[in-house]
Amino acid sequence: MSGHDDYLWTKAGRDREIERLERLLAPYAHRPHGLSPAWRADRGSPGPRPARRARTTLALAATLAVCALAVTLLLQHRLAWPDGEAWQVLTTTGEVRWQDGPTPGRLAPGGEIVTGEQGRARLRVARIGELWLGVDSRLRLEETRSGRHRVRLLQGRLRARVWAPPLHFGVRLPGVEALDLGCEFVVESDAAGNGALTVLSGWVLVDAGSGEVLVPRGATVPLRRGAGAGTPRDLGASAAFVAALQAIDARGGRVPPAGEQVRRLIAASRPQDAISLLTLLQRHPELAQGPLYDRLVQLLPDAPPVAREAIVRRTPAAVDPWWDALPYPRAKRWWLQWPDALPATGTESG
Repeated sequence: MSGHDDYLWTKAGRDREIERLERLLAPYAHRPHGLSPAWRADRGSPGPRPARRARTTLALAATLAVCALAVTLLLQHRLAWPDGEAWQVLTTTGEVRWQDGPTPGRLAPGGEIVTGEQGRARLRVARIGELWLGVDSRLRLEETRSGRHRVRLLQGRLRARVWAPPLHFGVRLPGVEALDLGCEFVVESDAAGNGALTVLSGWVLVDAGSGEVLVPRGATVPLRRGAGAGTPRDLGASAAFVAALQAIDARGGRVPPAGEQVRRLIAASRPQDAISLLTLLQRHPELAQGPLYDRLVQLLPDAPPVAREAIVRRTPAAVDPWWDALPYPRAKRWWLQWPDALPATGTESG
């Protein structure tokens, strides 16, 4: 074997020509953890450099800024509405007629839309949502402009699906106004103004003039002409709980804290019924002197302490910790109800 062969196979001896070739080829040798520094230096490859990282960061920041601007402009466009601009009637089935409105297919302020026994209609609420009108219903558009849209349900069934800041949309009945807090809800009423409101998502604020009631998703509240809104209750409440609640609402005045009706209500209550007990406590602070207060402590064990005396004295915000502990999204975070901004699927059954 020659000297060249010995060096190639055993590194024995010296061969200047081969050593020179080894030095030239060294930067291209296999490295288990990537290319050699010499290769990166010679070829200008890889590894993030400060200048490149800065350009990437600036490009990302610019992209985010453009997206934020686009979302802002889209939201502004959605919420803006010309004063008095008519609403579009999207679809109708069966008998549907317009009163005090010159243009079928559009509903202007002061105009009414009426459905017959088999009639139904779907309207766009400005740009913030949609409204379905069931059979044998009558609806009047009373005002519409940026930030404020109000309809009056004269009779029948209405379902609204709105994605907008609180109080943009409202439904009026005799002595009552239901104000949207970014949600989906149903209102039913007879011609006298007696009916109910049920919330499907988010919250609704019911303003009865003498007081306000908050109604969360999955709850319903009775509406009575001359009596305003009753106490909201969970849709799954037992018959015994509903009967006791109705008896308390029918009193209208002071409720005995340890009375039989309150005891029956507490005995039938579940954790989901805390919304009813809390609403009663706000309406009748004297109930804090009885077992209803203790039941709320049991139903909301993770809430910060609420002082019994503060409730009795009607201290502002005394029961706020209990409101915050209820298992519902916060009422003012309307943007969390973003699915309500998507087009509805299916049809309203009326």
